Amino acid sequence: MKYIVAVDGGGTKTHLAILDDKGHLLYQMIGSGCNHASTDGVNFKKVIEDLFIEGKSSLHIEDNQISYVFLGLSGADLESDFIKLNLACKEIFKEIPFKVVNDAWIVMRSGLKSPYGAVAISGTGTNSAAMNQKGEKAILRSLGFTLGIYGGGLDIAREALHYAFRADEMTHQDTLLRKEIPFIFHVNQMSEVIDHFYPVPKVTKKEYGEITALVNQCALKKDLVSIEILERLGRFVGEQTCGVMKQVHMDQENAPVVIGGKVFSGVATNYLESFEKTLKKGCPNTYIIKPKYQPVIGAYLFALDELNIKQDELIEKNLDESCVLI
Repeated sequence: MKYIVAVDGGGTKTHLAILDDKGHLLYQMIGSGCNHASTDGVNFKKVIEDLFIEGKSSLHIEDNQISYVFLGLSGADLESDFIKLNLACKEIFKEIPFKVVNDAWIVMRSGLKSPYGAVAISGTGTNSAAMNQKGEKAILRSLGFTLGIYGGGLDIAREALHYAFRADEMTHQDTLLRKEIPFIFHVNQMSEVIDHFYPVPKVTKKEYGEITALVNQCALKKDLVSIEILERLGRFVGEQTCGVMKQVHMDQENAPVVIGGKVFSGVATNYLESFEKTLKKGCPNTYIIKPKYQPVIGAYLFALDELNIKQDELIEKNLDESCVLI
C-alpha cells in the first residue's frame, strides 16, 4: 500500500490528511495556522511536524511507507518563501519526496479531473492562478493592494467601513452600513466605532468577517452602496483571473475556472455575478466550477499526478464516500 500525505496549510488552520493510492481517507487532523509570513518559521515547522508525527503514530506507519507528501500553503508566494519552506520541510520529511505549492493550486485541483484550468479564491484574501495543457503556470503575487491584488473579504469589510464613515459625515450617499456596523461593536453610532480603529486598531478577524457578511445582507435589502462594493470587488477578481489566464495563453480556450472561498458563496449574488460577467468578457469560453472536494484532497490529487497515478473511477468513488464538500 502507498501512503500519501496531503496538507492544506492556511493562516488560521492546517488540515493534514493521509490517504492510500486508491483514494481511501485513512486519517485526518486539523491543527492551528501555519502561514510562515503571519507567524514565523519555527511555528510553521512545529505545526506541520506535530501533525505529521501524530498522523504516523495513529496509523502505525514509518517514513519509508510514505510515497509522497504534497503541501498547499498560504504564504508560499515568492522565491524567498519557497527557500524557507522547502528547507523546513526537508528537515521534517527527510528522505520522503515532497512538494510545496501555493494553496491556490490545491483549490484548483480539488475541482478538476486533471491539472488544467484556472482558480479564483476569495476568502479573507484573494488569489488567482492558471495552468495550461503544457503545464505552464501563472499565479498572482497575492501580497496586498499596493502590490496589485484586491477583492477579498477583508477588502469588502474595509470598503464597508470607509463608506459607512463617509455616510456618517455626509460626504457620500447614505447606506444601511452606517446604521448596522455599530451593532457589531456593541455601540449605537459610527462615531463610537472610531475607538476600535484609532489610534491603534483593536478589531478581530471575526469582526471583520461579520462586516463582510453584513455587506451581503445589506445588498439583499437593495442597499446601493453594498451592491456597488460587491460588484466592484467581484470585477477586480474577474480581471485578475483573466490576467493569469492570458499569461499562459488560455484566455480563448474552453477552460474550467474553479472558484473557492466564502465570499463566492455569500448570500447576495452580486459578487459572483460581477466576477463571472468580467471573466466572460475577457475569457469568453471559460466555465465556472465549484470544488467537489476539500482543498486538502486537491493536494492529494496533485500527489497522484507526481506519482503518475491516474485519477480513475475507483479513486473518485472512494473519495466521494468521505471527502466531498457539503
